[in-house]
Amino acid sequence: AKDKLDKDAAEINVELRSLRERKNNIPVRQLDVRALLCRELRVADDELPFAGELIAVRPQESDWEGAAERLLHSFALSVLVPEDHYRAVSDWIDGHHLRERVVYYRVPAQALAGRVRPGDYGPDTLAAKLEVKDTPFASWLEQELASRADVQCVESMADFRRASRAITQAGQIKGGVRHEKDDRFRIDDRSRYVLGWSNERKIDVLLAKAAELAAQLARAEEVRAGHDAAVKAAFVRGQLLARLAETHEFAAID
Repeated sequence: AKDKLDKDAAEINVELRSLRERKNNIPVRQLDVRALLCRELRVADDELPFAGELIAVRPQESDWEGAAERLLHSFALSVLVPEDHYRAVSDWIDGHHLRERVVYYRVPAQALAGRVRPGDYGPDTLAAKLEVKDTPFASWLEQELASRADVQCVESMADFRRASRAITQAGQIKGGVRHEKDDRFRIDDRSRYVLGWSNERKIDVLLAKAAELAAQLARAEEVRAGHDAAVKAAFVRGQLLARLAETHEFAAID
């Protein structure tokens, strides 16, 4: 149990050190792969951004943040590759064993030039609760979100059943006949959030987790120390009993 806690604490410490050196919420393992890619291709990180670095939930819509993370988590961890870098990036990825899952999107040159018209979506959809960072990728991302996040944000299950595409604040997603609710992790577990260009709240959550792990490690160390003491005491008793077994004279035993 202590070994598992040590491993969890080490992972959180690595993530915290990385978060303090940047502003986004992308996990450090994905960032390491991109860093290697950019270093070997001599490309700046911001030329190959993760989608999640450029998408955020509007502050006034924070009640829907967990639902947005559920819907867009995989897309947020995708790398956006401009047309100019597409050939080099695709060759590099194919030629390396990355030990991670990597998804990337080829972004056409006309999208980067702002010649792609953003898609349409209703005011009550999740897409309307999102904002896109002002970068050359903005128009392409807005078009993608108009498709991916064009789901009605519903307050009741009756509305959920009536809508063709919908999402609840609890994270249940409906797309036609397909329904999904992934509760492997808590919907308010901010340590897993990947959207946005500010990570201050994620750092606060991880610091709290680190403090709790430290307390658990202290308790585990007390238990381990108790077991060590019991083992040593048993060893000493074993030695004494072995010596007693060597003699049958009462005076020696006494």
